[in-house]
Amino acid sequence: MHDIITLADDPDLAHLVDLIDMLPDPDETSFWGQDSSSISGKIGHRLRAVLNGRAYAKDVDYLAVYVLKYLGRGNGHITEEQITKNLTGVGQVPAAGYAWVEDATRTAWTLVNRYSLPNWRGSRTAPGKAWLEG
Repeated sequence: MHDIITLADDPDLAHLVDLIDMLPDPDETSFWGQDSSSISGKIGHRLRAVLNGRAYAKDVDYLAVYVLKYLGRGNGHITEEQITKNLTGVGQVPAAGYAWVEDATRTAWTLVNRYSLPNWRGSRTAPGKAWLEG
């Protein structure tokens, strides 16, 4: 996968960007953190490639992994409660925060599998091959 991936190419990627747009602006350090390796910096680096139409599979994969790591279900960085409190347009409705985390986790996991699985499997291994042997 060496082609550029755009929002028009992948509806799951477009959906993840829409979800990220519901969060505070990247300069809101009370939500994202403030050091040079802040969560918004990590997500933003890959997100800018996507938004500028210059994203490759590794950019989409890293963006999705960062969402899983820093915003996904059970993460130790930005809690569901923090997300609920800071979601744009939903007025701190607990169910909305829960739904956002579940949706972001599921969407990011879909993207990780789509763009990482060929690397995990290796170029010579067919899907399910291990189950056919033996």
